[in-house]
Amino acid sequence: MKTPDDLIVFGKILAVAFAVGLDVMAVSVGVGLANIAPAARLRLGLAFAISEVVMQVVGYELAAGAGKILGEVGAYIGFMLLALVGAFMVRKSMHNAPEEEFDATRGMGLVMTSLSISTDSLGVGVALPATGISLLPLLLTISITTTGFTFIGLACGARLGERYERGAERLGGITLVLLAVLFTAERLI
Repeated sequence: MKTPDDLIVFGKILAVAFAVGLDVMAVSVGVGLANIAPAARLRLGLAFAISEVVMQVVGYELAAGAGKILGEVGAYIGFMLLALVGAFMVRKSMHNAPEEEFDATRGMGLVMTSLSISTDSLGVGVALPATGISLLPLLLTISITTTGFTFIGLACGARLGERYERGAERLGGITLVLLAVLFTAERLI
């Protein structure tokens, strides 16, 4: 039988996973506007989950020292990367750039996109020791929910992309840039 304390910890785990997942889903909608192949969707889901988990662990480990400062800086680095990914998408849609120039589903594009959604998790990881949340259950939950939110976002983006074709990628890039600006403003306020 679960104790009330177990339920509180479980609630905290779900809240953290949900918050991280919404960020991932928002970015995935923007990326999904290009209607990417199933293999690329899987690659993106796995990369996002791995990057979220790794950043949580790094933040957790840094919590003993200067983690709070690094966690704050990490969030802003993530916002800058997100804006950069969005700017590349807008540029590609406006100049008919070749597909190889920027692809959020492979190579450096995948690394940049994964980092853009996971650097804020560094700050979350820094706060974890003070929350009483066990690391392993949290990481398992985050890996599952991040992958799920990625697939949901990509599917939503693909449906929008089918309707609006060429302008969809531009809209996705603008969305990512706006998200970066909003996340930064929210952090500053």
